Amino acid sequence: MAKKHSAIDKLIPTRLLDPSERTPVPEAKKRSKRFRFLYVLRQSTALIGGNALLRLRGHKTAAAREERILEYLQRLGMLWIRVAQTLILRSSKLSTPFGLRLLDLRDQGGACPFSKIREIISKELGKDLKDVFDRFDESPFSATTVSQIHRARLRSEQVWVAVKVQQSGAEEIFDRDLVLFRRVIGLIKLFNILEGMRWDDLCHELNDIKMREMNYHYEVAALDTLGKNLTAQPVHVPRIFRQYCRKRILVMKFIRGALLSDLIALQKKDPERVTAWLKENDIDLRTLGRRLFHAIYRQVFENNFFHGDMNTGNIILLRHSRAAVIECRSAGSLESESLEKQRVFLRSLAEGEYVTAAEIYFLLATRLPRVDLNMVKERLVRIWRVWAARVYVEDLPYEKKSLTYLTGQVNGVVQDAKFSPLWSFSKLTCTWAHLDNALAGLSPGLNYLEELCLYFHEALMRETADNISRLPSRLASSLVAMHDMPKRLDEFTMFKEALMRRQAQVVQGSASKMDAFIAACFGFSSFLVLILGIFLFMVFLIHHQGVHLEPLLGPQLSWAAARVPPMGLGPWLGVFAFFSLLYGFFRVQKTRFGRREFGSPANNTTIET
Repeated sequence: MAKKHSAIDKLIPTRLLDPSERTPVPEAKKRSKRFRFLYVLRQSTALIGGNALLRLRGHKTAAAREERILEYLQRLGMLWIRVAQTLILRSSKLSTPFGLRLLDLRDQGGACPFSKIREIISKELGKDLKDVFDRFDESPFSATTVSQIHRARLRSEQVWVAVKVQQSGAEEIFDRDLVLFRRVIGLIKLFNILEGMRWDDLCHELNDIKMREMNYHYEVAALDTLGKNLTAQPVHVPRIFRQYCRKRILVMKFIRGALLSDLIALQKKDPERVTAWLKENDIDLRTLGRRLFHAIYRQVFENNFFHGDMNTGNIILLRHSRAAVIECRSAGSLESESLEKQRVFLRSLAEGEYVTAAEIYFLLATRLPRVDLNMVKERLVRIWRVWAARVYVEDLPYEKKSLTYLTGQVNGVVQDAKFSPLWSFSKLTCTWAHLDNALAGLSPGLNYLEELCLYFHEALMRETADNISRLPSRLASSLVAMHDMPKRLDEFTMFKEALMRRQAQVVQGSASKMDAFIAACFGFSSFLVLILGIFLFMVFLIHHQGVHLEPLLGPQLSWAAARVPPMGLGPWLGVFAFFSLLYGFFRVQKTRFGRREFGSPANNTTIET
């Protein structure tokens, strides 16, 4: 139990939306587990081919193509949405409107027949549904492609609860999608496409997502931890009824409030109605935004626990500028050294120590690329200086001066420098991005740097007060603590020495110029083979499919295509097989000689953070 449920009952606001204003959950479409591969292939082909064809005809804008991507991700389901969200976190498009919409995209699905839900509940609890609930709404008020949530009342406790039930066949479909994604990654690795992306680590992250999404015991534990950490703060967590929770069932107290996502949507349509509702319930959005900001930062740096899925649909507004957090499917923590690096990095940004911030940022990388780090550092420092200036411009929209905007700019720099992403930080990055989405709706005028400085100041005060209160009990261990003080005071020196060692590795790895030249030659050769293969594929389409590609090829390439002699399907397949093998050979050799320059076990000692 996170808080006494009576505390939340006193904070229940009046209705923002009437139930009749909400769109009812549609019936779930039948999803075949047996032919899941064909379904995913068909949807992916329709998305890629449709966007490419319409763009070729000039009838498609970038915004419309992005809208199609979001639509097809909804059709494919949860795993593919999570893959797209994880990839966008490491992209320069993170701070664009498309990136923000993708991060806030929620897996929306239909409702399974109530007979199946009753069967699942009875099987999990070992008793009939009526023995546990005396009221149970057959129609869910929310549904994804994995689960659906019903409102019910517990028979013994006489408490209204939200019952989250995993849909039939959801885990099998997720497993099939995961196997399919691993095969796609296998093909990507075979042809050495984006070889610095650490695809295996991404698969490990998806395995962790599957474990947490398909076993509600993890979410119960996360909500319980979240509730305990937030006990003294104005952010609440609903009471969990553990005795009724199972692997596929989660039962928590039902909170009747206004979702932040609903308030943001209604504010655009009827701002006067929103203003009246806020006044009626004594809610100041700026105060609530600041409270949410400090609650999340305390969770991360003082409790080492963060909610990776706190989107606007998981935040409920309560009276007196308070909030409740529902659902905690994606929670995480960091090992102590990584957490300390993140703390020093953000504190350096807040205090304007950008050179220190750049050096700490390099330490967060798994492997430094073969580039001039001083040039990269200069670009990062320029970006951080510009962002610090933008934060104080009141007329700029919040999205243009948020931490997410800054992260997108930094992503562009590290992508150009070919830094390897560290997927284990994805949940933390997602936490900051969801916080920014919430702040854009709650407190768009919030100054991020001022709040960051205020947090670190208050955190220091809390740490000092805690140390003073524990002083009597620590007298016996004071000598040991004094022994550790030099190490704490030399924090920056430790980071500096580690950075110098990493820079020395780069210098050592760059010694072989011949290997670099040979790797570049193989890389250029693979590029030429790829271009020629694409050209021959277009010739194949012209000869065998009658596709009219002359406007795309132009007069010179059309003349060259006309000189290619007609061949049957068998010889064409042989040509494509030969070019595929040749391309793969060149890419493997490029990687081989590139690693001899830097990245082989002999030349590089990777420090995992």
